[in-house]
Amino acid sequence: MSRTSNLDNQSIYDLVLEAIVRRKLPPGTKLSEERLSKVFGVSRTRLREVFLRLSQDRIITLRVNRGAYVTEPTARDTAEVFAARRAVESAVVTELADTRGNTELFKLKQHLEREAQARQAGDHQLLTQLTGDFHLLLAELSGNSIYFDIVRRLAALSSLIIYLYDSPNASACKDDEHLEIVLAIEAGDPERARDLLLAHLQHVENSLRTSETDSDDFNIEAVFAELMN
Repeated sequence: MSRTSNLDNQSIYDLVLEAIVRRKLPPGTKLSEERLSKVFGVSRTRLREVFLRLSQDRIITLRVNRGAYVTEPTARDTAEVFAARRAVESAVVTELADTRGNTELFKLKQHLEREAQARQAGDHQLLTQLTGDFHLLLAELSGNSIYFDIVRRLAALSSLIIYLYDSPNASACKDDEHLEIVLAIEAGDPERARDLLLAHLQHVENSLRTSETDSDDFNIEAVFAELMN
């Protein structure tokens, strides 16, 4: 696979993370070394290096003599992830409200418009993706690369949590909550932006419920073919 043989470890890590954030790899999915080494055009040794890093970030679980699996977060994991999100993302919006510029506001409003279009079209899959991307965009626009890296990992874990504890076709974000956060940022009101963000994350967490999931094998090659196109 010459098209993918030049992928470095970071690129492979990013692709796996993106697949999870996009909710294309359900919790409990087995990540076959044989299949993925062919998908990415790399050796199993390289793939194991990426798997080790993903396991250190709690995105996948390495099971002795069984291989790598997408993490299945527990109720305790859920509480810890949302506690971490509240701590980090409240700092993100506070800083954005203090340092906002026209470029940042334009990108946020542009994203809200895409959310509105997806909602109006009834495209639940796209809307779910966009509502998750909103939080990544906030972190990116803060200009703090550490915030962004943390939020990206937490977003992946959140996607797994929502997959387990909510309907895969449901958007846990209420229609107007993202808009209210952006308006507070635009108004230069860091306290209101923080309070709205915290309330929003609490609403998302409160909407989760235990449910059964189906982690049967599926076409893992197709997942990454779509992401790499």
